[in-house]
Amino acid sequence: MAPGDELTVAVGPDEGRFDVREFARTARGSHRDDLDLESIGTAGLDAEAARLVRILRDLERSTLQRMRNLLVTATHKDARVTAFLTTWAFEKFWIADALEAVLEATGHHAESTSGAPRRTAAERAERRGPVRRAIAGNLAGVKLVAAHVTTGLIDEWVTSAAYQRLAELAESLESVVATVLEIKQRHIRFLSEEANRRLVESSRARRLSRRAVLQAAWPVGAVEQPASERDYLERTVFGGSVGRAAASRISDLVAALPGLTPVAPTLTARLVP
Repeated sequence: MAPGDELTVAVGPDEGRFDVREFARTARGSHRDDLDLESIGTAGLDAEAARLVRILRDLERSTLQRMRNLLVTATHKDARVTAFLTTWAFEKFWIADALEAVLEATGHHAESTSGAPRRTAAERAERRGPVRRAIAGNLAGVKLVAAHVTTGLIDEWVTSAAYQRLAELAESLESVVATVLEIKQRHIRFLSEEANRRLVESSRARRLSRRAVLQAAWPVGAVEQPASERDYLERTVFGGSVGRAAASRISDLVAALPGLTPVAPTLTARLVP
């Protein structure tokens, strides 16, 4: 897989609409039996790679909180999106479990790093509790679903870049990363399909999505991470010339979404340390 290929999914003209029922039927559960943990343990991980594994594990674990935030808005009334999110959360739970298994096999501590989170005015909306989110969501109405699938899509692009960087840091985890990216390809396909359709249909959906992109902490869930870990993630994944190129690819993908060109530069600025 060439750099950046994991960020997009080519959908041919005959593939049709994403099949949510098939997605649920073929959901990927525990990966522990498929992981070569003995070889991973023998190869080991250096402290920097283990730190990135731990951060990604914690981001995947934040899915349930994210689901809570989504489902207090009009998104919970959209049966198709809700059906997708149920399986999406299930698969992300088991991705987190696989990363936990890697930490255990390599003898690195699995406890989450503690510390004060980063606090910026731009991300204030991300720190809203469920009551305030419900009120804001009700005011926004059903077009807010577009913002949710759009930010979900961008988040998958950002985390996919982080996993690719992990494979570069630790060759022993290439198969683990390949499995994760394969799972995320289906997530990207659904979210891309829904985001493009909804953004094309409504100017209000485009406005809400632009606002959501400007307010979001990337990756989604990072708002609760210690500032030190966010700094490390940004520096490791999007620092240097290679990292800036990865951020630029994501920015180009965002700019190609209907109505989102104006916010793409801000996203790049948020990702690059």
